[in-house]
Amino acid sequence: MTQPNPTLQLTIGGLLARAANLWGRRTALVFDGQSLTYEQLLDQARRHANMLSSLGIAKGDKVGLWLPNCATWFHLQHACALLGAVVVPLNTRYREHELSYLIGQSDVSVLVVTEQQGGIEFLPTLAKVLPHLTRGRAAEAERVFPMLRHILIDRPTCEHHGTHSLQTLLALAPAPASSSDPALVSDSAVPDDPYTLLYTSGTTAAPKGAVISHRNTVPHGWFCAQASGIDESDRILLSVPLCGSWGGLCIPNMAWSHGAAIVLTERYDARETLELFEREGVTFWPAVDAMAMGVIDHPDFAKHDHSSLRGGWFVMNTGGRDGLFEEIVRKLGVRVAFQPYGMSEINSVALYHRPDETVDARSEPGGWPAQGLEVRLVDVETQEPIEGAGQGEMQFRGPLVTRGYHHKPDETAAAFTEDGWFRTGDLARRNEDGRLVFLSRLREALRINHFMVSPREIEECVMQMPAVHQCFVIGVPDTKLGEAVGAYVIPAAGAQPTVQQILGHCRSHMASYKVPVHVRIVDDVPRTPGPHGDKAQKGKLKQMLLDELKRMSVPA
Repeated sequence: MTQPNPTLQLTIGGLLARAANLWGRRTALVFDGQSLTYEQLLDQARRHANMLSSLGIAKGDKVGLWLPNCATWFHLQHACALLGAVVVPLNTRYREHELSYLIGQSDVSVLVVTEQQGGIEFLPTLAKVLPHLTRGRAAEAERVFPMLRHILIDRPTCEHHGTHSLQTLLALAPAPASSSDPALVSDSAVPDDPYTLLYTSGTTAAPKGAVISHRNTVPHGWFCAQASGIDESDRILLSVPLCGSWGGLCIPNMAWSHGAAIVLTERYDARETLELFEREGVTFWPAVDAMAMGVIDHPDFAKHDHSSLRGGWFVMNTGGRDGLFEEIVRKLGVRVAFQPYGMSEINSVALYHRPDETVDARSEPGGWPAQGLEVRLVDVETQEPIEGAGQGEMQFRGPLVTRGYHHKPDETAAAFTEDGWFRTGDLARRNEDGRLVFLSRLREALRINHFMVSPREIEECVMQMPAVHQCFVIGVPDTKLGEAVGAYVIPAAGAQPTVQQILGHCRSHMASYKVPVHVRIVDDVPRTPGPHGDKAQKGKLKQMLLDELKRMSVPA
């Protein structure tokens, strides 16, 4: 990139003020049939900042947002940025245990809650965490969550003890001065101040809140826009959850650093997505494989115009299918599509692809390090850096990397090497041209006859068979191999592949040690519902196979 990044010293609030100054009357956000200009978005952020300030919220305080995708999320997010407060995004799928842990661990002072999303009621879950809401004893909340001072419910009135109506408080807050004068924009934060706590999934331990500063994320959004060719003519469809790094940080910062418009949906729906492509003239779509498959396979696909689409990011995190990326490029028409690599601690597009790369190259997760990141590979066993082509753990450092985890010094220390590199725990391959390709989580990688094998490589090989829809690979202990490959295969509609056909295909396309030892043909696999699509529960698949093998080894 030859053009210098003008956002290197900006906060989130400063980014929005810059956008309002440059593109004030252009559309910034479209949601639920309503449009907001950049000036209006900044006015709403400042109005919400005044409201939070009237509650005593100041620099360093934590504000929890338990809300679905909505315009209010962005108003509050930027209000916190202007005050120097720290946003704590809470996934709308959280239940009592998760919600209770995160409210306490993050030191939330104000919690903003939605009433419902679809058929899900949020207040009954909240009442289990905070019984005083129904019993009228505020002291109970103070004992359990001593930092929690206010609960705001996104509705016109409140019937629960100890809560406030967000709309009522907004009506009482002083109106902001006109945003047409940049000097009137108040921004209490500096670039290295914490901006948000992004909590990891917690699949193997208690969730950890990665501390993300303004400097960690603002310049990255500008860079992603440059790398993806985004400008003020673009309209970006945002259906991934705002509670994550991708939806809440990278995509909006990318759009609003270059004057583009965001078309926001509360949740993903394939039919609505097709309608929005046509009605809103969407040009850029960041999505996951389940979303892309839902759109391409929808019975109304051919009835809607999607010719405005030109670019997008597509992450294959729910299993995908063979040839899906080419379908995205050829059938959906997303000519400049690529599969990025990222994680909360280092940004969601930490590795990106260049538009001039081949479709095959752009279909592989990874690419080149984003501006503000260095990356290296180290040997998994020795931790020695690997020069040139090779395979090892990816490690990152640079101004985009988190400083660590909130209130978790031991986990923070373990996450970094002595010389300051962040350990991703991810296995990758560096090609001869220097491009990096993500292979798997190290904890999922198979160790067969002293070789380290990515499950995804075997899955993709099996899914090349026309008779196969999806394949999920796990490893189980084996006395001869060290670890044996187990494959759960879901047939394509109307197909009936046999185990022998699958094994024959694998033997002709892969090294012998990668060929599955145990193949099970199933209708489906256990899955965990997630905001980006339902993920296969590989831990449960492994246990299922272990239990089956144990039963087979016991004499009748």
